[in-house]
Amino acid sequence: MEALRSRIKENEKLVSDALAAYFAARSGTALYQVMEYSVVNGGKRIRPFLTLEFCRLFGAPAEAALPYACAIEMVHNFSLIHDDLPCMDNDDLRRGQPTCHKKFGEAQALLAGDALIFSAFACMAAAPGQSAGSKVQAVQILSEAAGADGMCEGQMLDMESESRRIPFERLLSLHAHKTGALMRAAAQLGVTAASGDAKALEAAGLYGEKIGLAL
Repeated sequence: MEALRSRIKENEKLVSDALAAYFAARSGTALYQVMEYSVVNGGKRIRPFLTLEFCRLFGAPAEAALPYACAIEMVHNFSLIHDDLPCMDNDDLRRGQPTCHKKFGEAQALLAGDALIFSAFACMAAAPGQSAGSKVQAVQILSEAAGADGMCEGQMLDMESESRRIPFERLLSLHAHKTGALMRAAAQLGVTAASGDAKALEAAGLYGEKIGLAL
């Protein structure tokens, strides 16, 4: 258990340092400042942890998957920014601090969330040391997991299910999409960074889905 805690902290630092460096190089505009506020403001970095660990598991150094790990954390934080907006959950606090729209305004938060999506894909496309095939596969994995067949669909199911009794099967589908889809992608991105095969991708995806349901 102590070894696991140590590895979690190690990976968290790797990702947090990489994200800080990304925004430090782009700190000239107000939009990047809004984006940075949400992304570097703590968080458990569970999704990037899975990406880095699956990369290690299949024989590559964690650094090989770092751009993919940063990308999935950007997408995760885009979802949190939008989830907190008045049109969604209307939350005032996130990780003990004012939510993005409370700190900067609704329009600014909306734009920051939008921009994080594209920054995530740009980060993967520029990943050093990764082949063109790896980058294309990474983009496909993350876009499918985050979009209308994944996380966004889960959010839709969540909103439609508010204040209602829903069947257990619908509840499972909600969490499989809203949380499980990005967890699946996180694991598969690590395999992709390490040039794992189709069988490894399938196994990693199943593992990630089950983690998502457990959370």
